[in-house]
Amino acid sequence: SSRRLANQRFAHRTASLLLDVRSDHEYQGEIYLLEPPKAGEKAGHIPGAVNIDYGLAHNEDGTLKSADELQKIYGNLISCDREIIPYCAIGARSAHTWFILKYLLGCDRVKNYDGSWNEWSRLNDVSIER
Repeated sequence: SSRRLANQRFAHRTASLLLDVRSDHEYQGEIYLLEPPKAGEKAGHIPGAVNIDYGLAHNEDGTLKSADELQKIYGNLISCDREIIPYCAIGARSAHTWFILKYLLGCDRVKNYDGSWNEWSRLNDVSIER
């Protein structure tokens, strides 16, 4: 099932780093898909995920920061020898971060969780942290 696959691929993989690239407000569970959560909506983040807002990779004019600046933002993240799995709300911001990590910073072991929070938060038997 989708739920089982999500649990196996993300929650129980200690060799992987889950990278939540949403805003701090989304990560903390204050916002769910651009507004406060309504009844029945689950807000927060996948347990163990690290939060680095994807917007930090941009200059004020919307262009990407230099490789040196990006290296400082992601720090030791790309130098570790483990798989990195970025996610966001619906997969767009995480795809952006996937591109940066893979093609601009040379991280070979990066995979985008395209279902992202929209999928994870709708599964019944998964953990959510706030």
